[in-house]
Amino acid sequence: MKSRFFLPVLIALIVQGCTTPATSPSVGNDTPATVPVTKSGHPLAVKPAPSKQPETEPKQKKFAKAPLGTPHGKKTEALTGELLYYLLSAEIAGQRGRLDVAVPFYLKAAELSRDPQIVERATRVAVYARDEKRALKAARLWVELQPEKSEAHQVCAALLVRTGEIDEALVHMEWVLDHNRQGGRNGYMLITSLLSKEKDKQSALKAMEKLVARRPDEPDARYAYANLAMLMGRYELAEREIEKALEQRPRWTEAHILRANILTRKGEKERVLTLIKEAVEDAPKDTMLRMYYARKLVDVKKFEQARQQFANVLEYKPDAYDAMFALGLLNLQLQQIDDAKEYFQRLIAAGVRVEESHYYLGHAEELSNRPRMAIQHYAEVRKGKNYVDAQIRIAVILAKQGEIDAARERLQNVSAPTLDMELRLYLAEGEILSTAGRLQEAEAVYSMALQQMPDNSQLLYARAMVYEKMDRLQESIADLERIVKNEPNNAEALNALGYTLVDQTHRIREGKRYIEKALKLKPGDAAILDSLGWAYYRLGEEEKALHYLKQAFEKMKDPEIAAHLGEVLWVRGDQERARQVWEDALKDTPSDKVLLNVIERFTE
Repeated sequence: MKSRFFLPVLIALIVQGCTTPATSPSVGNDTPATVPVTKSGHPLAVKPAPSKQPETEPKQKKFAKAPLGTPHGKKTEALTGELLYYLLSAEIAGQRGRLDVAVPFYLKAAELSRDPQIVERATRVAVYARDEKRALKAARLWVELQPEKSEAHQVCAALLVRTGEIDEALVHMEWVLDHNRQGGRNGYMLITSLLSKEKDKQSALKAMEKLVARRPDEPDARYAYANLAMLMGRYELAEREIEKALEQRPRWTEAHILRANILTRKGEKERVLTLIKEAVEDAPKDTMLRMYYARKLVDVKKFEQARQQFANVLEYKPDAYDAMFALGLLNLQLQQIDDAKEYFQRLIAAGVRVEESHYYLGHAEELSNRPRMAIQHYAEVRKGKNYVDAQIRIAVILAKQGEIDAARERLQNVSAPTLDMELRLYLAEGEILSTAGRLQEAEAVYSMALQQMPDNSQLLYARAMVYEKMDRLQESIADLERIVKNEPNNAEALNALGYTLVDQTHRIREGKRYIEKALKLKPGDAAILDSLGWAYYRLGEEEKALHYLKQAFEKMKDPEIAAHLGEVLWVRGDQERARQVWEDALKDTPSDKVLLNVIERFTE
């Protein structure tokens, strides 16, 4: 995509009717000797206007009295034909993607006019074009003309770091720190943000190291250095610097959090928890630190401990709505339904995160087996990220109550703002129909969706499963093969295709290869281990089959895995163990068809 160039100050000047007589532009070392041309031979730049324009003389004189100015009242070059030539040539070159031509023209215009807007423009275009030599030249002029402008110093500092002129860069960094209106730490973080974008990490860190050395007693400097080192992957250096900052300011919340983030990147999760816990105990009323600690506990799935920490936050700060929301989610996760409801209701009463709270109250009511109340809450979700999911949940509840057509109507009336949400609606409608045994209608929904989203793997997979239920085996295999062709590393599709070939065709060895590839992609996956065990059983290698099926059953007590494991045990003569496996599985899933079929085949 070509760059878009537009110079407001140039357009404004042209609108003013400033048509100073043109002269032949002088060409310096940084300016092309001739006007550039396109491949077809047409000039890129505009020819200077004729030298005699008596009818515009009055306007010219009027403009001469009001030249472009600088904040210091220094006069700049009026819009002569020469200046206009350089500006228009630069703009046209930029519009045509010739930055190598535009940059020197802009720089010449900047030097000629000494107008801050043109100089800034020249700097930015040169930076964008990665012409560091000219960019630095323009940036220095920008600082000269607007020495009070922080952005000019920042750009100049970055370019000087890039060219290895660290000491001069420090002068500009010091200026930014001394003149930052928001305080010391923000100034340092501004420098950190600036340096973190540099490709030469060593030069950037060296510049920050020298800056910190000039201010050794400022913990903000240490903090910024540690943050930069972390961003650049120098974790040991980052840890050393943040420890020094904490020595200078022991109860600094942000520094404790930065140290934890550094250690997290180093993989020291347990140490993170220990240090943050100690910091929380040292400053129990620091709710920001306690919230961070609680979230870290959630990350390692220590939900009960996290719940206690969030509750402690509310004790010190009753209107800590983030903690309230987290407690609602945690209690939902821990099946403490009444407690979860209480927190979400409090949020709704406070007018905070109302739609999200209704959404999760809907979940809570579903878990409480109160479908009508669940629908009422889901219906309150009228916008936001949970809107489509709420409509899907309503449809699922209606379908469970036998209102299949009402469920479909609900989904079809949802206006999906994105293609991804449209996909979820199609998948939900197809699943509802498939579960209800309306397989032809489910297949029609998936096929219609595939016309809109060809080769979508989720739709193809769903349709393949429906085809299988309809005994349209070849079509099911074709959809799975299509996914694998488009996505060779789709483990779920590889496993499904492999299992289908193993279980229902004579292409057992081919199916086994697909399953083995899936297992390499997802080692230890219970469903894939089950498929591989079944493949070995179909090949007559019962010992290997038993090895994989036992692994699968240990990982997941699924009725289909139980059916397979029991069958292999029975065939190998261990009928007692087979019966035990089946009976245990029946307690949890008494109506599973695969399990019931295998028991019927072998015990009656």
